[in-house]
Amino acid sequence: MKRSKSLGQFGLLNFILFFVLLVISFFDDRSLNGVSVWMKPMKFAVSIGIFSWTMAWFLFYLPQIRKVQKIKLTIITAMIIEQVIIIYQASRGELSHFNVSSIANAVLFQIMGIAILINTIMVFWAYRLFSVVESLFAGYKRGIQLGMLIFIVASMEGYLMAANLSHTVGAPDGQEGIFFLNWAKAYGDLRIFHFLGLHALQAVPLFAWFFARTNVKKVNIFAAIYFILSLGTLWNALAGRGIFWL
Repeated sequence: MKRSKSLGQFGLLNFILFFVLLVISFFDDRSLNGVSVWMKPMKFAVSIGIFSWTMAWFLFYLPQIRKVQKIKLTIITAMIIEQVIIIYQASRGELSHFNVSSIANAVLFQIMGIAILINTIMVFWAYRLFSVVESLFAGYKRGIQLGMLIFIVASMEGYLMAANLSHTVGAPDGQEGIFFLNWAKAYGDLRIFHFLGLHALQAVPLFAWFFARTNVKKVNIFAAIYFILSLGTLWNALAGRGIFWL
């Protein structure tokens, strides 16, 4: 929180929210697509918490204070909108994503899409601002930038799912999935690439910091391999194959 009080507290709030929702799930046996109605809000709480703390860490390096403050405020606002809609829909026993069953549900889904787009633009803005940073190890700086770029690609992949109104390929959503993440075992699941790509925001900079702080070439190679392997899961999903197809 020393790096960013606002993003730090917001991230902590989401981790606390996860446990609150977990407790609620023990007293609410309703389900959607075969899992608790509170599963999606719980997953998003953890994801948003990690994202908030990660951006708090990175934005600390940027010298443009006013621009950074705008990025922080916009990220928090966009993520609040996202989480509020997800929780609201869960409380109603309704799907938050891909739900166009009524005008109201479709509008809420569209608002979420706009919020995610704005959040992605903020990450791209931060990526651009890093071009003037000279105080970091070259490899570490490249790791942050490449992590952000892969994050942006994976974030935009969400619109592929939105266009299909589904994340499962070869069957309706709600197939048997792995624990917590619920990725489909027997069918293609577009969420796998989405997950791996978004978490490049942590994986690539961590590799750079621990193994290649001053070696840009190593970071480039690692990021390329990470991205290619992540794309492999997208190719696999589009072919309708599950994660255990081998």
